[in-house]
Amino acid sequence: MRSLPSSARWATLISVAAIGAVILHRFDPASADFYPPCVFHALTGLQCPGCGTTRALHHLLHGDVAGAFRLNAMLFVVAPFGTLAAASRRFATHPVTGWAAVAVTVAWWILRNVYA
Repeated sequence: MRSLPSSARWATLISVAAIGAVILHRFDPASADFYPPCVFHALTGLQCPGCGTTRALHHLLHGDVAGAFRLNAMLFVVAPFGTLAAASRRFATHPVTGWAAVAVTVAWWILRNVYA
């Protein structure tokens, strides 16, 4: 089976992201029932590192940066980190990068539940 050419993969990725953004812009995750709930939060009552990200992205798509930051500040760390990792294979595959990502994520996970 042949794989798609690189340009077709990028076009597919951009199309899927655009469709997702339109749906997220149109339907508020706080009130729409079709967004999946966080299983960790449902089972423990605690917030996982990603809790609030969908709602934060909804706020960002509406230009509410402060509201997005209030829902999940980690999004503002992950977005540039992910962009840099996508742009630089050397950065993405370096062991320090992985350990730093784990350390920051675990620290965020603990702190957001202790100081919530």
